[in-house]
Amino acid sequence: MLDLAFLPVLTRAVEAGLAAAALVDRNGNTVCVAGAISDEEAMPLTALVLYRLKSEDLAPRLFAGEIVAIALDDRDVAVGVVKRQLFLVAVLGAPTPGMLELVRELRDGVASMLVDAGADTAEPMPWSGGNGGSGSGPAELPLIEWGVTVRRERGKA
Repeated sequence: MLDLAFLPVLTRAVEAGLAAAALVDRNGNTVCVAGAISDEEAMPLTALVLYRLKSEDLAPRLFAGEIVAIALDDRDVAVGVVKRQLFLVAVLGAPTPGMLELVRELRDGVASMLVDAGADTAEPMPWSGGNGGSGSGPAELPLIEWGVTVRRERGKA
């Protein structure tokens, strides 16, 4: 179910230069989208970015406010966490410092909307911190648990 309360703020960011922006909740549900991204691709795109950038310190960096960005095929994508409640995924018009600043401003705008709505009292995203190895890191976030499956046809002998 999409929440249209965030649509004006996402739309302004798209008009300012982002190709697309979306909010995804901790359960992998798309909350709101704007621009050249569908609600069906927001969660897998977020999961793919976090998977590709997986490291032991990724979650603490995201929760501290860092915006991470990566080039995926034909588009540059940035991901951030809003108030430990939502993932913000943005498709950048160009991977410039100005675009990343626009994503930060968007994240801060959505965060202020959450504070105004009293969402500060909501339970934060789960994160145990892990103990290293393949069992820790962003894979513990429920969003990553969904994964991305691509069917591959095999040749028959």
